Amino acid sequence: MHTPFKTFLLAMAFLSLSANEARAHGAVVHASRLPPAARASLAADVAKARKANPEIFRAVEQIADRLAELDANRRGRYAPITPLLKRLGPKALLPMLERAALQSPPRGNLSDTAWRGWRIALIEASSMIRDARSLPLYLAVLDSDETDFDVLRVTSEAISRLGDETALQKLIALAKQPGPRQRPLLAGLGEARRLSAAQTLADASRGVFGPLDDETARFVAKALGEVGSAWVWKMPTTPHKSEEAAIRALAAKALVDLFVARPGEPRSSATAALLMVDDPSTPQLIEQARQGASPQLQQALDELAQRFAKNPLR
Repeated sequence: MHTPFKTFLLAMAFLSLSANEARAHGAVVHASRLPPAARASLAADVAKARKANPEIFRAVEQIADRLAELDANRRGRYAPITPLLKRLGPKALLPMLERAALQSPPRGNLSDTAWRGWRIALIEASSMIRDARSLPLYLAVLDSDETDFDVLRVTSEAISRLGDETALQKLIALAKQPGPRQRPLLAGLGEARRLSAAQTLADASRGVFGPLDDETARFVAKALGEVGSAWVWKMPTTPHKSEEAAIRALAAKALVDLFVARPGEPRSSATAALLMVDDPSTPQLIEQARQGASPQLQQALDELAQRFAKNPLR
């Protein structure tokens, strides 16, 4: 039940929606992409937080003001904006969501990499806080016509990380649909660490949802390694422990099959992922794959077995 103050803020937020429409361009999505109730609730939370802690809003603003500088000095594909936002802590969630989904200064003269890096960082950093208030933003990206690979990938990771079952099933359904959005959505499913996500990735690795090119196979292999990562499953904070054995076994089987079917880069990616998953069934799966294989493939499988036996990640 809303408190009187919360109800007042919600009412004021609803009244301000039309007045602010001209400024309602978030950096990630237009505010109109959010359901009206979610948009009003977020606006109310932002107004309350801004009054209580204006310093955190200024801190996010200061990072935004440095985008051109950070981009000019970047050494990788994008400037390291996510760590700067993450360093501000959970209180930075609402300033980030405001910038991403309610209102943001226009792009101006920012380069493609600076603007894209900012959009990616707002999604990525907010998802690390694991707050349900960010979910409407991520769902709005899914529902939009967004096609940028990295924006879609981090959105898939964000939904997977948040753990909302309804949102995850929506993501999985979209990831099964062939097209330019499929690859980044599959790539982010490794963060879900749910059996349904692992099964989707395993099916994708076999071409169930359409022809599988080498680049998509490489991303699927990496995601299978993440969904079944032995190191992650050892962490006490990883949820759904009851699904661990099934997920890791499923990932190992899919990866060995991918190793056999896809030489080249997909095979290298499958090898790295198998070492991450480190499932006990792997030696037996490799031995089964050797039966009837060509001499060249048998040699490759023998080398894989040796690497697995001396797994440096174990």
